[in-house]
Amino acid sequence: MSELPFKLYKDHKANTKRSWKKKGLITDNFEEIYNKYIIATHCQLCNKQFENTINRQMEHCHATGKFRNIVCNSCNQRKADVKVRTDNPSGYKGIYKQIDESFKQGFTWRFQVRINGKQKTIKTSVDFEKLVKFAEKWKKDNNYHT
Repeated sequence: MSELPFKLYKDHKANTKRSWKKKGLITDNFEEIYNKYIIATHCQLCNKQFENTINRQMEHCHATGKFRNIVCNSCNQRKADVKVRTDNPSGYKGIYKQIDESFKQGFTWRFQVRINGKQKTIKTSVDFEKLVKFAEKWKKDNNYHT
């Protein structure tokens, strides 16, 4: 096996296997994927160099648990199938309800994305359906789903 880019603690392999299993990532080829994971030095999508073991992520399909890539935190967050946060009443990743008493219904919807590690509001609207359509188009036009 190639030299490891980062020092691993004593029980890294066992703890990683347990963690991946909890997330539904365990596959028949754990050893092969784990070996790729521990020697990875760069994101397989944007080629950013990993600074430490924490910013390496196992990018996978959340529906099936199938492994796809070893990526940085930023690329992992941009994936379309990342689970919607439980505190998000919209049910749509990136669209949040914002209390605003100046509007008749008492709130607006806002579409936000993470760009270069910072949260950025792209558009705000009182019409949820129009905002969802806008967000889908914006993500496609800006290759946000990678």
